[in-house]
Amino acid sequence: VRLGGAGVDPGYDPLAVAIEECHRLGMELHAWINTYRIGDVATVSAFENVSDPGHVYYEQPGWVESYNNQLWLDPSSSEARTWLVENVMEIVDGYDVDAVHFDFIRYPSGGLQDDLASFQFDSRGFADIEDWRRDNITLFVNAVSQRIMQSKPWVKIGSAPFGNYQSFSGAWPAAWAYSDVFQESRRWLSEGTHDYMAPQIYFDIGREPEPPNTYDSPDFAYLVDEWVTESSNRPIFVGHGPYKSVVFEELDTQIARTRTGGAAGQVFFRFDHIRGFDFTHSYPGRALPYPMRHRFEFAPPPMVAGLSAESSTLSQDSVSVALAWTASSGTTSDPLAAYAVFAANGRDPNADGGEDLLAVVPNSETAYADRITAANAADRRYVVVANSRLGAASPPSAAVSATPVGTTPREVEGPLAVVAVWPVPASDEVNVQVSPGSRAALSFSVYDVLGRQVLTAAISTPGDRRITHTLDVAQLPAGVYFLVVRDNRDTRSQRLVISR
Repeated sequence: VRLGGAGVDPGYDPLAVAIEECHRLGMELHAWINTYRIGDVATVSAFENVSDPGHVYYEQPGWVESYNNQLWLDPSSSEARTWLVENVMEIVDGYDVDAVHFDFIRYPSGGLQDDLASFQFDSRGFADIEDWRRDNITLFVNAVSQRIMQSKPWVKIGSAPFGNYQSFSGAWPAAWAYSDVFQESRRWLSEGTHDYMAPQIYFDIGREPEPPNTYDSPDFAYLVDEWVTESSNRPIFVGHGPYKSVVFEELDTQIARTRTGGAAGQVFFRFDHIRGFDFTHSYPGRALPYPMRHRFEFAPPPMVAGLSAESSTLSQDSVSVALAWTASSGTTSDPLAAYAVFAANGRDPNADGGEDLLAVVPNSETAYADRITAANAADRRYVVVANSRLGAASPPSAAVSATPVGTTPREVEGPLAVVAVWPVPASDEVNVQVSPGSRAALSFSVYDVLGRQVLTAAISTPGDRRITHTLDVAQLPAGVYFLVVRDNRDTRSQRLVISR
């Protein structure tokens, strides 16, 4: 399904599916929104016959201006501002997003054609049209921040502003956020209407001209240091531009430079341009979302209690360690997000960094299975930490080691469990990985949203700890279904999305 242009109904909600998968994998989903640039003159005709709702270009032409064949909402329009806020709140109120992230939250370079007339009609007391333009953008930032905080105070707010903020003596030729596109993003940090910034520092290190240019390039290292210094103690996630070959070639060096410069993390524009990059040097292990310690809602959950670990032999060389714990809790303004499981051999795990981070488990689960070599089983220790939506971590639980519960290969024990279903969404085939709960035969059934059984299959369960069965769903229409797996004792269900 193409999630762009006028689009088609794929039979499921793509954003809801993406959020569910991110949270299952211990990730966050940030809703990235192009704010004021709404399209191009050459492509807007694709939306001409779209309705419910219609494209703003056709529904409210008075709010839209053309600039170099681009279409922009007029930031001075209070009606357009209200419309933008309501669009953002449709996402925040309707979906479990972790953050809202704004791009194109600015004017085009130099402003819009009708700015002077609008300024003269309603200057709001400003003597300088450039100050008025900056305030038009900030009025939206203030309004949307207030609404998000009232609705879901744990939802983070950020932007991807220009990397060049304000011209200085000896500066390189560049477009500047503050004076050219009227984006005063550092004010949003200082006033608390943003939680973080991801400035677009899409340049290489040093001022050597980027081919084919002959003039000085902005210096990546200088801009990293400047943004961190001017951050008002808010996190800076540096935006990298690997679409440029000069950036791609030094990406590991750039990542290291952001860390020595005190940045909180990295953002890459865009995924297509990092497919072939080996990140194992810069990211050797797992990581947790950066904590928003500046927020007064930031609330560490209670320490995880009742952690237990029991091992069972899977084979001569393989052991499964089943961890279980008692659920923790969050607050109304900073709810529980997930559990972080840490493990180490021969010592208690370090829960303060990523070195010993084994897995991130959704807040709906209080168990995890670690498959390890038999040689490590007796020496392996675990702790679990509860994490809030704003990244606050509980104290680590008491460390535990695995207690053996068997010395022969596990054939069948424990409840039936659906371990994984992929791909998501599916097309012609669905793979279902199951941990059997008994020696009885398994049945796999698929039901539509009206409860009608549309597919069924049955297999005899071997003695393996996990089995994978493939279902042929090529004949089913696109849409949302429910997969049901049964043995002679248990029934397990899983949502299934099919697209064409």
